Order: sequence, then C-alpha cells, then structure tokens
Amino acid sequence: MSDNGNVVERTLVVNNPMGLHARVATSMVKAMDKYQCQVTLQKDAVEADARSVLSLLLLAATPGSEILVRAEGPDSLAALSEIDRLIQEEEEPSSPES
Repeated sequence: MSDNGNVVERTLVVNNPMGLHARVATSMVKAMDKYQCQVTLQKDAVEADARSVLSLLLLAATPGSEILVRAEGPDSLAALSEIDRLIQEEEEPSSPES
C-alpha cells in the first residue's frame, strides 16, 4: 500500500468465486455515495470509476484477478478500506427460492 498525502493505492486480489460481478459492482457504487474522494480501479490497461457499475463490469475481473485501487481525497483511506472489504468478500451461494 502506498500513501502520499490524500492519495492511497493498494493492489487487491478478487476473492469472490464469481469475480467482480454486477451485485458487487452495485454495492461498491452505493458505498461510494458516502465518500467525497475519487476512487478508480485498474486491471491490466482498463481503468474504472468506482461510481459507475458499467465501468466496473468492463474490468472483467475474474476470481484471482489483481486490481490496483487508487483513492484520492479527504476520506481516501476509509473509501479504499470499504472497496477492499467488498472485493475480498466471498459470497455464499444463494439458495433458490421455492
């Protein structure tokens, strides 16, 4: 992890067995509403805004993918920690409803 004033960067590995899918991306976008900082995620040469579901899905981050997360602003550490939690979370498979 690198911290330069209000800029924080961390490389994360996607642990979710379904990768960074729509539910995780939606949760991430909703979580970013409470932060002022700008957060971007980068995988290979693709960069995504953490406030855009479509942008996040275009990363095509499969399980085991490494993602560089960069947060810049007054609450960058808190925002990066929340992104880390969402990316690292392993979901339990949901049971089909009867």
